[in-house]
Amino acid sequence: MKKICVSSLFTILFIAFNTSFITAQSSSDNLYLKVDYFKAPSDQIGNYLHVEQELWKPVHQARLDSGIILGWSFYSTFVAEPDAAYNYIAVNVFDDFDKIDYFGLNEIVAEIYPEKDLTQFYEQTRDTREVIRTEIWRVNDIVIGDDSKLPIGNYITKNFFDSRGGSGGHEEIELDFWGNIHEVRVEQNILNSWAMYTLYYPAGDVRNYTYSTVDYYEKLSDMIIGAGLELARIAYPDASDEELSDNFTRTGEARSLYKTEIWKLLDSVGYD
Repeated sequence: MKKICVSSLFTILFIAFNTSFITAQSSSDNLYLKVDYFKAPSDQIGNYLHVEQELWKPVHQARLDSGIILGWSFYSTFVAEPDAAYNYIAVNVFDDFDKIDYFGLNEIVAEIYPEKDLTQFYEQTRDTREVIRTEIWRVNDIVIGDDSKLPIGNYITKNFFDSRGGSGGHEEIELDFWGNIHEVRVEQNILNSWAMYTLYYPAGDVRNYTYSTVDYYEKLSDMIIGAGLELARIAYPDASDEELSDNFTRTGEARSLYKTEIWKLLDSVGYD
């Protein structure tokens, strides 16, 4: 298992907790996610999936091969809030903030599709879906299996948290306490991986949440296996039940849960 920790100063620290951990390497001191939320109308879903998976996936593969992105994943909302504004999500992973804004995109599209007019190509995409919003997240921490490059799973629970108004210490409790419990979940094949992300942009009071934790699962049924006291005892064999319960209480006091959604993985590059 390997764990990647990113401090509040955006420096990735690779910490070996025991001999089973693998030290990871990155070409940058930062990891970011660009998350695009899309709405495809019901009469355009087939066309949109064709555009995203057949036309754009080779572009993302070329972006990966050229070192612009570290990975691309494409999800549909499996369970979301009533009347959700979006039904598809694309996630791009970067280690260079300067490359987030469609770096070299026109050149890559022109190379892959020399017969296509760029304006018409982009219009074909826009005609099939609407961009609801775009967010940039900073990676705080990743718990991942030895055979994985980035966190990935067939299903994910995306937990949106708001730490404003909490007691403080939300990052500490997520990383220092819950991180070890998530390591146990990965070791027991309950999780494929786990991550914590802080919302970087948009900033300010317009936000409904400030950070997110994501559980990455291979099987949908693994979601119903709780991460409670039993697993905490395994992660902290020398701690009393009272001490563990105190940390559960601290967790609730440090932040509020805005919402949880389940996303289903449809496609990806860079995760093999």
